[in-house]
Formats: sequence, C-alpha cells, structure tokens
Amino acid sequence: MASSSAFRSIHTGPTASTSRPQASAKVAQVVSSHFPRFLSSSPRIPHPLHRSFPGVGLRSFWTSRTMSVRQTYFPKGSGYGYGGDPRGGGGSWWSNFRRRIDRLPEIYVIYGLIGINVAVFLLWQYAVQSWQRFRDPALYQWLTKNFILNENNIMAGRIWTLLTACFSHSSGSHIFVNCLGLYFIAPAAAALVGSSAFLGLYLAGGVLASLMSLSWHRLRGDRWRGSEGASGAIYASLAFYAALFPNTTFLLFFVVPMPAWAMVGGIFAYDAYSAIFRPESGTDSAGHVGGILAGLGAAMMVRRRGPRAFRRW
Repeated sequence: MASSSAFRSIHTGPTASTSRPQASAKVAQVVSSHFPRFLSSSPRIPHPLHRSFPGVGLRSFWTSRTMSVRQTYFPKGSGYGYGGDPRGGGGSWWSNFRRRIDRLPEIYVIYGLIGINVAVFLLWQYAVQSWQRFRDPALYQWLTKNFILNENNIMAGRIWTLLTACFSHSSGSHIFVNCLGLYFIAPAAAALVGSSAFLGLYLAGGVLASLMSLSWHRLRGDRWRGSEGASGAIYASLAFYAALFPNTTFLLFFVVPMPAWAMVGGIFAYDAYSAIFRPESGTDSAGHVGGILAGLGAAMMVRRRGPRAFRRW
C-alpha cells in the first residue's frame, strides 16, 4: 500500500460541511498507498503480451528458463491457470468458475482490475463533491466505512475492507501511480501463471498486506489510522516474479537498469525502515512489506510444491 503526499482525514460523524471534509475526534486518517516515487519502476523485460503492447518485443521474457517454469508449474490443461481440468467438463462449481476466468486473456484481467480501481476513485470524487456542494455526506461516510482499512471498521464487522481497501484511492496522484505500476508490473506475473492464479495471487497479496498493516498499527498503538490503495497487491506480483527470476532486469526511474532481486530488496529495506523509523511519512510501509512477503511466500510455494500451490486461492 502506498500513500499520498499528505495525510487525509475522513470525517465519520453526521455533520455536513460546505468546505472540504475536515478531521474530527473520531476520524480514520488515511495512509494512502502509492509507490514511493523513487522506486516507481517498469520491467525492462519485454512484455509477453506484445499484441497489447506492440512496441515491446518478446525476447527477454520468453527465455528457455521462463518457458520451463511455465510449462513445469502451469501447463495448459493442468487446472492451475491454463485451461482448467484436462479431463474436461464436470468438476465443482469452483473449478468451473476458474476455467471461465482462465479463458480470459491475462491482460483483460489486468484491465478489469484497473477499471475497478478507477470506478472506486470516481466514486470518491463524486462523494466529496456531493458533500461540498450539496451538504450530503452519506456517500462519503459509506465509502469511509466500506473502502478504508482500519481497526474500527474491522471491529465493527466490516472485514471485507481487508480487500475493498485494495481498490480504493481517493487522490488522483495515488491512483495514477498505482495503476501505472499495475499496468507495467502485473502482466509479467499474469502471463506466467494464468488469469485465475494471478487473480488469486493479487487478491491474496492485497489481503495479507492489509493484515500486516493492521497488525503493525495495532502494535504501535495507532489503531485509529486507516489505509487504502493497491500497491500491497502490486508489490506481491512484483515480488512473486522477482523471486522466480531474480536476475531479470528492471528499470529504476524507467532509466537505471537493476536486477529484480536488488529492486525488490531495496523496496523491502526502504519500507521496513520507514515503518519503524518514519511512521508519520504518510506511506503505509507496513502494507508494502506485507505485500512483498506475500509474493515471496507464493514463489516459495511454487518452488517447493509445484502447481499444487495454486490449486486453491
């Protein structure tokens, strides 16, 4: 999860205001979750989905090593991300559901995730305008209760915020950076494991990042603090791919070449330091750490257990 340049306060009381919503005593202060700018990156590796990205070739991604991983762990018809159960037909409703997802091109799944993020962002903007112009805070308060991750919401039984907060962005710069990261980082992992397995990795990474964020804020006594954003899930995708292909070259600032292991290691070290020594930075660094750990854990499962690791998500 990543954060905007300044803390955002969410009013939870019934009082409306004609100005921008201000903080109150019972406020969930949002630590939004976009990437630290100096770490914004795009893979240098040519994109496997060249039809969607015609300016990029395939040579670096489609190495024999990459193909070996894909064919070994996620072969077509294996039921782990490409084509579903090789026996065809039958199976549980869950298997059938996964097969339907796997029929979708991976890039469509990524576009769908971006679309959901944009839709929730637009809903936030409408809610703010509705409060400012028409003195109606109802939608804003509903979004605060259902799309912001904090302990108050969890204790109130709204456990779905562990996931919905991963699709929530209330500032323009926040959603731009996260969607840019999703556009450039996620396709490599998605092309490797298939649509349904990638979706499971992405959603699980977001939830585990949320749990890490909640646990860290509770440990520090900041139970009232909230967070939002997709970067925990995006970091999970990045770390997953980097763990399987640590020597793949990424571009720091879109310019400086860097091996994947160094990029992810640098992000992890920076966010771990920020979580401990810069808690007021405005970035949910603990959520970032949780996302990276989720991605690394998924890669370790694949290495140790093979495709069985992605049988369920």
